[in-house]
Amino acid sequence: MGSAAVIKILVILLFNFAIIALLTLGFFVFKSLFKLYIAKRNKVVGYKFRTKIVALFVTITLIPSVLLFIMSSGVLSAYIDKWFSPNIKVPIENAMFIAQTFYEKEKEKVLTEGKRFLKGLPISKEFKIRWLKAPSEQDSETIKAAFNGVEGVEVITSSDGDIIRAAIPVKKADKVRSVLIVEEILPKQFVIHAEQIREDYENFISLYKWRIPLKINYILVMGFFTLLIVFVALWVSLKISNWISVPIQKLALATEQVARGDLNVRVDIVRDDEIGMLVNSFNNMIRELKEIKESLENAYLESDRRRVCFENIVENIDSGVVSVNEEGKIITINSTAAKILNVTPEEIIDQDYEVLFKYIESDELREYVKGIRLDSFLSSSKQFRVSIGGQQKILKVFISHLRDSKGKSLGLLVVFEDITELLKAQQALAWQEVAKRMAHEIKNPLTPIKLSAERILKKWKGRDDNFGKVVENATRTIIKEVEQLQQMVNEFSKLGRMPQVRRTQTNVKQIIDELKQIYKGFEERISFAVDNSLPAAMIDREQLKRALMNLIDNAITATSDGGSIEVKVDYNKTDQVIEFRVSDTGVGIREEDRDKLFLPYFSTKKEGTGLGLAIVHKIVADHKGTIAVEDNKPKGAVFIIKIPVNSKEA
Repeated sequence: MGSAAVIKILVILLFNFAIIALLTLGFFVFKSLFKLYIAKRNKVVGYKFRTKIVALFVTITLIPSVLLFIMSSGVLSAYIDKWFSPNIKVPIENAMFIAQTFYEKEKEKVLTEGKRFLKGLPISKEFKIRWLKAPSEQDSETIKAAFNGVEGVEVITSSDGDIIRAAIPVKKADKVRSVLIVEEILPKQFVIHAEQIREDYENFISLYKWRIPLKINYILVMGFFTLLIVFVALWVSLKISNWISVPIQKLALATEQVARGDLNVRVDIVRDDEIGMLVNSFNNMIRELKEIKESLENAYLESDRRRVCFENIVENIDSGVVSVNEEGKIITINSTAAKILNVTPEEIIDQDYEVLFKYIESDELREYVKGIRLDSFLSSSKQFRVSIGGQQKILKVFISHLRDSKGKSLGLLVVFEDITELLKAQQALAWQEVAKRMAHEIKNPLTPIKLSAERILKKWKGRDDNFGKVVENATRTIIKEVEQLQQMVNEFSKLGRMPQVRRTQTNVKQIIDELKQIYKGFEERISFAVDNSLPAAMIDREQLKRALMNLIDNAITATSDGGSIEVKVDYNKTDQVIEFRVSDTGVGIREEDRDKLFLPYFSTKKEGTGLGLAIVHKIVADHKGTIAVEDNKPKGAVFIIKIPVNSKEA
């Protein structure tokens, strides 16, 4: 009987022994665990504690047992590995690899030589050349494939040694006319050694496969003794847990009473060991829990009082208040909001927030709300033109993201108010101011015109010698003042007669290039920075350029005593808007002037008409955009225009 057969029988015997041992041990372990299961099913007090004691003892025992198991397994594995040492395996594998590599190289060599022959180049005499004009039944698959146009190489074993044969199709007019056969005969002695290497490698691999089964069986045997130790630890832990669990049962029963809300329970056990300390700690804990419960009840009453107070405040403010949870459901709505929307709270509460758009018609507001992402949103305030019950209104909406003390999202708080009448009043006041300013500005040039006319009349009546000179000077004065009046009227009429916005798909970068040409003489003061990722936008090219020119002209005036100007254009992918920033390091804008800056006829310059920024504001508004002014740190001002890329026609 060979060594392989002996090893096989030994492995089978060890495997069967391990199976029987594990089954026997499993019976005793199952019996112990079954007792614990019965205790759990009958709700025997203390079974959880007993289970934990058992698990603790088993764990403590298992650690050294596992370490011993690992060390023993390692020793055996090392011993078995010596039988199959890499010092033996690696040389055999290397020899096998060398032989295979040699054959592959020879195949390539034969194929290469055949191609050289076809090119008319000389080849070595060791290669035999022959031609086949047509395939036959005795030909190999490689030769048949060559007649189908596929070259190939094969190895033929013969009594004289291995023959490496290459079959190369010879085509003419895309048709195989013949096949070139190139053969090389390997030395017989080399073939014998290569075959011996292959047989040795296969024998070694066949024997090497038994390495793992030997290790597995040894591991099973060691596992049996490990489980035996664990079983002993299990039995001992059950005995100890029974000794401890009796006083614990009273604690467990008392805990159940506490769980039902009875905080008047006490455990009457007097012991001077750790169990007694546990009982005392339990009784102290119950007393403290009772005190905490009373404190929480008082705190709840106070919290409820504050909640009622807050609800009354929200209910009685003049702004509409709506809160939406994280799932988009409406939680609360006050009476002001219900009045503005002409709904009842019962129609809105617990509904999805989109139900509000049945009462508020505004595509702009709908898109704005849908674009909010809670993971990055903090708060925002914006005005929207809406239709409620067929009436056009303007709502000022403030949206804030609510979070708890840990930063977890709670939803959104929406506060809005109807400012339609307020805006109408503001516009009326603004136009009143325009009328006053117009009257004042018209009155100013009328005085020198009147004086000039009176002077001409006086000189004419007196027939003064310098009458001609007086007429000339007075006429110039009159013409100058009339031109100023004409300029003012023209500027004012531009605001009222601005052409309708006509949006087309426009390359914003081309507008900036045109501005560079317009302000070519100001290269030292004006710099331009344009985002290369700017998309084409639906805008009125000429009007937007006019708005930017107004801002740049104002910046040039603001920096007349020295300073720099920067025109920067960026693309905000999140909001889908193009942002224009015109910043200067000039005199800046006073805080008290900012609210009136875009009103008609308000100007911070003595010679200004006060209509330039009003025109800019109208152009931006017609593009559904926004314009704002900020301080340019450390000096100057920044005008920021935001234009939607795909805003709809007004």
